[in-house]
Amino acid sequence: MAQWNKRKLDEIQSNFTKSFIFDTIRSANPQKSDVNVAKLVTNHIKTNSHIFLKDPYKKKCVRPRAAKQPLSHKERKTLGLSALKQGEVTFSELGPLHHLWEEYMTQVGSKSEDITRADLHGCYLTVTKTMCPPLLRKAGIVAMETLNTFTIVDKEDKTHVLPKKGSVFSFELGDSVVTIFGNNFIFRPGERTMKKISKQRVVGL
Repeated sequence: MAQWNKRKLDEIQSNFTKSFIFDTIRSANPQKSDVNVAKLVTNHIKTNSHIFLKDPYKKKCVRPRAAKQPLSHKERKTLGLSALKQGEVTFSELGPLHHLWEEYMTQVGSKSEDITRADLHGCYLTVTKTMCPPLLRKAGIVAMETLNTFTIVDKEDKTHVLPKKGSVFSFELGDSVVTIFGNNFIFRPGERTMKKISKQRVVGL
């Protein structure tokens, strides 16, 4: 009788152990089917092997990298991105940009405040007054603009850096000739579209 009770107790304990292990694995791995969980439990009881509650080889969640910050002015200068080398761009290569700029200006309008805020990349610009005599009457398509300069490429594919301060420029807009004062443009192109510029600012030559 005592032997039968011991056998019965062992059987109850075994069933409890199986049920406990089954429920533990099932809750930790909801994606596994009951058949697979049962196989794990049986294999554990037979071999006394370890059971991983979760897949140890599961790939870790990789967080996306934060977007890279834009290059600073100093970094751009170090990499040579803030200047245009002689012969790097030809006049003919800038031709399509000039045509796009002409279409763009038809949408911008001809008011002084609109022109002051306009992007001049692609504009055919002529120096009409300057404190640097060798640059007088230089003309070409604007290939680059910085805080203090316009960089143009002329019809002979020569690159010229034109200081804004103390200079007066002109360009054709439809049937009109527009004159702009360089001092009104001493902003970076992106900043100029955002800032309110006084109409009374003039250049003293």
